[in-house]
Amino acid sequence: MAFSDFDCAGSVIRVEATLADMSRPRVHLGAFSVSSSATPALTIHRHASLPEHAKVAEGPLGRCRYLLDGDRLDVELADGMFQGELVLRLAWYLVATRRGGLLIHASAITDGKVALVASGKSGDGKSTLSRLCRSTGLSLLTDEIVQLFPDGSAAGTPFRSDEDNVGRPGRNPVKAFVALKKAQHEALEPLSGIDAAQLATSQCFDGAVFALPRAEVNR
Repeated sequence: MAFSDFDCAGSVIRVEATLADMSRPRVHLGAFSVSSSATPALTIHRHASLPEHAKVAEGPLGRCRYLLDGDRLDVELADGMFQGELVLRLAWYLVATRRGGLLIHASAITDGKVALVASGKSGDGKSTLSRLCRSTGLSLLTDEIVQLFPDGSAAGTPFRSDEDNVGRPGRNPVKAFVALKKAQHEALEPLSGIDAAQLATSQCFDGAVFALPRAEVNR
């Protein structure tokens, strides 16, 4: 059985190759591919069927059955790029949260030293901002899902909302957090701490069956 290794903010996620290939039309795994002798933080095995006591993860991207045992995730799912992305999102979620981090629906841009994280609802301009920043020579960590860590750093992920907005690995201190809102004019306005916190928590990726307690998310 062949496997492929991918970077997750310095940790390694090992994915059965057929599952990785299935997700590639949706998930940009190329830049995150690594050759590592490190012990994987999580290894994903795909099966034709799992025992009856397997749990179910279901969301907008699809459905899968799974068994989680320490650093091993066994999954049963139908063929399809959306189902493949669902499993990989769960994998990135598990590894990030076990390190005290979160996944948030946002884009992240870096100059190589610090990062700017921009959050907002779908259609509010995350991909547009990402594209404009890239045109000035800045680097894109992700335009879809950012890993945030308690030390105030942000890391890129292979998930994307637009095909041309390809993220890359990297972890940088967050210099600024901004909220995007669609409007008829351009403006910059202060964002209070409580408004920023409410926006961030509302846009956190929820693994449902794996979800962190709300008090831990807020902390």
